[in-house]
Amino acid sequence: MTIDTLIEQVRASLAAKLESRSTHSKTIENVRSACLAENRDPSDAESAQVRGAQESITGVDAEIETLRAQLAEYQTEKARDEAMDKLSREFTPAGGKPKYDEVVNRGNVNEPRTYTAHTAARDVSFFADAYSYMERKNSTGASAQRLERHAREVEVHGEMSERATSTGSFAGLVVPQYLVDQAAAVARAGRPFANTLNSLQIPEQGMTFQIPRGTTGASAAIQATENSSVSSTDEVWANVTVNVATVAGQQDVSRQSIERGTPGIDSLIYMDLAGAYGVGVDQQVLSGSGSSGQVLGVLNTSGVNQATAFGAAATPTTFYTKVAGQVNAVETTRFMAPTAIAMHPRRWNWLVSQVDSQGRPLVVPNMNGAYNALGITEPPQDTAKSTPVGWFQGLPVISDASIPTAVGTGPEDQVIVYRREDLLLWEDGDGMPKELRFEQTLGNQLTVKLVVYGYIAFTAGRYPTAVGIVGGNAGSAGFGLVAPTF
Repeated sequence: MTIDTLIEQVRASLAAKLESRSTHSKTIENVRSACLAENRDPSDAESAQVRGAQESITGVDAEIETLRAQLAEYQTEKARDEAMDKLSREFTPAGGKPKYDEVVNRGNVNEPRTYTAHTAARDVSFFADAYSYMERKNSTGASAQRLERHAREVEVHGEMSERATSTGSFAGLVVPQYLVDQAAAVARAGRPFANTLNSLQIPEQGMTFQIPRGTTGASAAIQATENSSVSSTDEVWANVTVNVATVAGQQDVSRQSIERGTPGIDSLIYMDLAGAYGVGVDQQVLSGSGSSGQVLGVLNTSGVNQATAFGAAATPTTFYTKVAGQVNAVETTRFMAPTAIAMHPRRWNWLVSQVDSQGRPLVVPNMNGAYNALGITEPPQDTAKSTPVGWFQGLPVISDASIPTAVGTGPEDQVIVYRREDLLLWEDGDGMPKELRFEQTLGNQLTVKLVVYGYIAFTAGRYPTAVGIVGGNAGSAGFGLVAPTF
């Protein structure tokens, strides 16, 4: 679209607006003339008609002023460009006078270039036009036409002109894009073990819970003779004390970061805090000490089954035997079968790396059925809310990087054989922490404090024999479940 066309369009719009204004003015004049001729005040309907016409005139006047300013801008731009074209012909007499809306004829390489040293001298530059087009959003004026003409020239000449350069030459005109929706949060180990436990809603009050637990049960036996005393044993009960722990984290953020930064930056921080919270919960149910505000984790619970020391470097055979021993220990002391096995990723991947004497893997994918396999890597189902990495001795394997790896004199990692239904974890709601935002704590520093927290309680002490532990008790360095070499 040429500048002349734009000018004509603005003039046509101005004419239409002026005609509309004249119509509204005529309406007001007719009402006033009638009232004057009849020597009366205007009726309510006539007054409303006059007010409506006056409001319309006010709106039309504003539009007329805008159009007048636009017309003046276009006329000034056209006059300036025509003057510069005239001056250009004085320095380039061989070049014919181009019409204002002239475009380069494709294939004619003898046409004068849009951007040259001479045009730059008269304030017609590629960078000025690019700025007008991109920053001022001027996509219809002379600058846009010159950019289009220049693009066609580059095609015709088959090479970059002296002003056609790479994106690196445009500095701030090529704006970097920050893909905030793809922001990579800090990698976290998550809470695989905690997700498999028996999840319960935490009571609304109290910082300790008492769970009655039988230590000596009643007895039943054959009655020796009729009317003789039957078996009688006094039951003994004790309370299992369960501590409520508070898991929390915080982050101080400048108000400028929140108000002047990318929208949603506080949500990114809350997400990272929630990830750290999940790891904290998982570490507590695994290794909590039971003191200093901590829960008593499964690995520190008294009475759980513990395998004997390996006494040598672990092999697939000895590892298989030790785990089988703890499966047996749970079944013969809890009198119910375990339902899962948890181990550190390094232990499962060590197991996956093992091969037989012919180089065949001992842990194989469960495709078309596994033949003579020590374990399988394809899980047929989920366990609670954690997906098993595989199956071992008929039990789903949960891989958890929060399982300790510096236990015993090895140091060793540990494997937990457990009946998940007997390990109780109390949490609020769905286990997500609460979010708090404090703006006045450090208000004099314009600092906003973002906090997440939640209450948890855990016990494996209700049925400690529902757990069997392998590893963590090597007799000397290099023995047991020490760090594997791949």
